[in-house]
Amino acid sequence: MTLGVASLLAGALAAPGAAAATVAQIASFGANPSGIGMYLYTPANVVAKPPILVGVHACHGKGTDVCSSGSPFAQQADKYGFLLICPSAISSDGCWDVHSMADLTHAGSGDAAGILSMVNYVIQNKNGDANRVYVAGHSSGGMMTNVLLGSYPDVFKAGAAFAGVPFACFAQGSVDNLGWSTTCATGNVTMTGPQWGNLVRAAYPGFTGVRPRIQIWHGTLDATLSFHNFGEEIKEWTNVLGVSETPTSTENNVPQATWIRTRYADGAGVVQVEAIQETGQPHNLVINGAEAIRFFGLDGSNPVPDGGAVDASPIDGGADGSTGGTTGAGGATGTGGTTGTGGATSTGGSGVTGGTGGSMPAGAGGATGGTRAATGGASTGGLGGAISTGGSPGTGGGTSTGGSDSVAGSATGGASSPPPPTPDAGMPTTAGSGGRGSGGNASAGSSSGCTLAAGSGDTWPPVGLCWVLGLTYVAWRRRARRR
Repeated sequence: MTLGVASLLAGALAAPGAAAATVAQIASFGANPSGIGMYLYTPANVVAKPPILVGVHACHGKGTDVCSSGSPFAQQADKYGFLLICPSAISSDGCWDVHSMADLTHAGSGDAAGILSMVNYVIQNKNGDANRVYVAGHSSGGMMTNVLLGSYPDVFKAGAAFAGVPFACFAQGSVDNLGWSTTCATGNVTMTGPQWGNLVRAAYPGFTGVRPRIQIWHGTLDATLSFHNFGEEIKEWTNVLGVSETPTSTENNVPQATWIRTRYADGAGVVQVEAIQETGQPHNLVINGAEAIRFFGLDGSNPVPDGGAVDASPIDGGADGSTGGTTGAGGATGTGGTTGTGGATSTGGSGVTGGTGGSMPAGAGGATGGTRAATGGASTGGLGGAISTGGSPGTGGGTSTGGSDSVAGSATGGASSPPPPTPDAGMPTTAGSGGRGSGGNASAGSSSGCTLAAGSGDTWPPVGLCWVLGLTYVAWRRRARRR
């Protein structure tokens, strides 16, 4: 066959007489500039309008490693009925191109473009849900996860990168003939959040939509891709997604003993970035498919774990009209200067906030600023923006009050240069061994908001005044709307 399914490779996780899960190789699926391969895992209980997960293999791997029965994401597909696309690299080392402009540019001509064709094929031919497309990968697959989220934010809703590096990190420094950047791999690329964020925004300058959320995993003993890259990824994506580098929550021994999970939520309480430090794990770290699926919301959960109850009634505000939680957006999630948008991305006080604020222009601290403002903003957003302490619109930059000096995970622990990469094949579920990478996931910075002290110990404006002003404003807006 020249079109559609070339070969049926596997089946049968269901009881006798029931439909079986299948893995099919798709020979022709659309534009494929680099000639990569495609496999599709269809669970026995696929839902009527299935979400799509792209599972990207590591170096020296192939698509069937991820699409094989019993793999971490095939197990989750069996449980929740989504379709699993498994691209297969054809490079001599089985790694993905994550350094060239062909992949670091929207509508480029590299491996990423072929993966996009796979997604479109499944949407058009398998009734896949174009509004629920996700990506996850380990090692080189984790790097490609970063690339796909950066170059194609209009396609993916969220991603999970296991032991990867930031978007465009492999484009920094020298790259060998196989596309490997020792500079990045050994943890010798350090930038500010706005600098990283500008690289992502440059991949698709005209994009003004909602950018995909990201979950980041890394082992502290990674000797192939230094643990330093974990902190750099956090800086990059918190900037792109318009949230502070200072976590809104930190949990020890979660989801496993000795591990640390930090979350970075926006003013509405939605976790935009979730980072899991796998303490003591090497490059072949634990692939926790269930936690990634939970972050995506494919298990039916509501991905708003750090927020209060959400008020469903819109009050003039951002592009989507969403409102704040009953706990308020508060100062704890103010983003200030790290996103380069200053007060435009600050959130309000303890009252109701006014939606996401939409896409805001840049402040002085970033070339294009974040494409997603936090709640409130400088627009007409309830108690947000107008009385926040994050600065006036456009002032932004590295001197705003929302944690511009925060550095999440950027402290290094003396990373040594590892040998050329000999990472895993496939997506392992158990830990192997490895040398020590660079350490540290310390965070520093401050938050700002209506109910937080500006400098001493006193709050300004006073909490009572915030409520009076805010409630008066909301009442005025509602009366104006009824006219």
